Amino acid sequence: MRSYVMFTALLLLCAARAADEPRTVLPGSVPAIPFPGHLTAQLAHSHNPDANIAVLELTLPPKTFGAPPHVHSREDEFFYVLEGTVHFLEREETVAAPAGTLMVLPRGHLHGFWNPTDEPARMLLMISPGEFAGFFDEVVARIKKENPDSPQKVGALLIEAAAKHDVQIHMDKVPEEARAFMK
Repeated sequence: MRSYVMFTALLLLCAARAADEPRTVLPGSVPAIPFPGHLTAQLAHSHNPDANIAVLELTLPPKTFGAPPHVHSREDEFFYVLEGTVHFLEREETVAAPAGTLMVLPRGHLHGFWNPTDEPARMLLMISPGEFAGFFDEVVARIKKENPDSPQKVGALLIEAAAKHDVQIHMDKVPEEARAFMK
């Protein structure tokens, strides 16, 4: 319980500093971005250069892949599991993260995630610096424009977009247990 209270305080501080003006983000008030593998809602963005953090809510349906193994060169990511259980690849290890888990994934470290369970999962994702949050909108816009007709073409589009943000995707590092959830 104490870690949840500490994380909530940190989240509130970061979200407040990430906005130019105070604001309230009510449930359902932010449109979801239909990112491949999970819905994404950007709750706070990095328009304030002093804060430079983004806060997103991710919803992973049951038995879905969230993100392939990848390495950020410029961003740190903090995932807090709100509901369900999410499996994370953290370097070479798979970690089952139930609700209440905080995953701290600094730049330069291989990570990915998926939901292997029969229940949906929800997470908060904080990204610092927050400019990377635009990646999600960019990918969805390209998918709508190019209308890829296979998972391989969607994957190629993701890899290309990630490379523009100095993120390296390592499909060869997908754990065997996660392969069944890739579509």
